[in-house]
Amino acid sequence: MDPRPRLTIGWAVALGAGLALAVLAAVPAVVGGEVGAVVRAGFSAVCHQIPERSPHLAGGPAALCHRCSGILGGLVLGLALTPALAAGLRQRVARGAQAGWLVAAALPTALDWALGATGVWANTPASRALTGAVFGLVAGVILASNLLTARPALTQPRLAS
Repeated sequence: MDPRPRLTIGWAVALGAGLALAVLAAVPAVVGGEVGAVVRAGFSAVCHQIPERSPHLAGGPAALCHRCSGILGGLVLGLALTPALAAGLRQRVARGAQAGWLVAAALPTALDWALGATGVWANTPASRALTGAVFGLVAGVILASNLLTARPALTQPRLAS
């Protein structure tokens, strides 16, 4: 098996989309105004956007909170780094217990939230971003492994002449 993966269009599109979303999430803080409001409204479907729980750039809050920013950053990092993983590891991730890995990666986030909600632990911007990044990284590796894993080529039967 070739240790170098075939970089696929699907992988490139996923990585490009992740990077574009990360840049777009910064627009409301940097650009502001009507453009920023439109972008913020777009991200509101996936994030609560509480200003005090969001990273601030250029004096304003980004369109994603710390945890969602961590998830997106981890996803992009996982997508970008997966081609460098050993071929056997990529195949195991692509064929393995992906749902189990995602649940395990979500546990630190759930624990950080639950301990904060019960007053046992005061979660911080760093803990939110880091636990989100763990989940995003695992999700990015799984997505990239599926997009990079070679699948058998489909062959068409030859027509008799």
